[in-house]
Amino acid sequence: MSRISRAMIIISISAAVALPYQKTCSRDREGIDSMEIQLPQQEPVSDQKSPHDYLKARKNDVLTEEYIEIASDSSWWYRKLDNRAFRVGERLEFSVKYGKLPAGSAVMEIPGIIELDGHDCYEIVSTAQSNNVVSVFYKVRDTVKTFVDIDGIFPHKFWKKLREGSYKTEKTTIFDQKNHYAVTDGDTIPTYTFVQDAFSSLYYIRTQELTAGQDIFIDNHTSKKNFPLKLKVLKKERVKVPAGEFDCVVVEPMMRAEGIFKAKGRIRVWLTDDQYKMPVLMKTEVFFLGSISAQLKEFERGRIEEEFE
Repeated sequence: MSRISRAMIIISISAAVALPYQKTCSRDREGIDSMEIQLPQQEPVSDQKSPHDYLKARKNDVLTEEYIEIASDSSWWYRKLDNRAFRVGERLEFSVKYGKLPAGSAVMEIPGIIELDGHDCYEIVSTAQSNNVVSVFYKVRDTVKTFVDIDGIFPHKFWKKLREGSYKTEKTTIFDQKNHYAVTDGDTIPTYTFVQDAFSSLYYIRTQELTAGQDIFIDNHTSKKNFPLKLKVLKKERVKVPAGEFDCVVVEPMMRAEGIFKAKGRIRVWLTDDQYKMPVLMKTEVFFLGSISAQLKEFERGRIEEEFE
């Protein structure tokens, strides 16, 4: 993937992790310790398999027949998270730069709630576009959507339409979270419980407690593959961006399969150190430009402020 397209999708942790991964990673993940993957902390229904039985059935993070059999018992599959971070009406607008040079803009927003298969979902939309100068030699017009369960904060549907130079693609993935499947292009792939997509990961992370030195592990599915995302919580830091000054928690998403982080350098994200955990700054290192950054320039928190005033 080119440096330009990678810059455009740095607008979110998850887009920066998973969308570049689709084009750059040629091998499945290796050597992942399944005991490090988080599972839902729920009490199992009486006489049913518990979430921890999943660990026993996972062999080097491969979906075994035993795992799939256990997964068919989904009486405990649903969850409700305490979400004090975002609501409908949130809109985050970013400026994207290569070093000090303006390159484009990006927006992440939650325009509304829609119903999918009987589940109310946040429609979360990410758009990115190159500016007029960059578009002369590499035009970017990307749109990514995830439809996230308003209670469980996991996706029921993922859609992307990418236009990056001569590269064009449009894909839809449907998640059957109850039965642990993802369907893309007619292919049905077994997945893990409460799996996240390339974009929803950011919003799930925003609902979690972030403590320096305590990593977070998330199961992800994208491009017909399951892979783990490790989020390192590094430190607290105050930063200044066009939207203002913010006390932040600095996090670094990592993939331990061969892929963009191993081959292309670090990506760090600054999330506000408050209930919102709003992304205000994202940086990735590029050897000949120094860094590519996305800085928050305008924001609206939406209805969340009305609920928790």
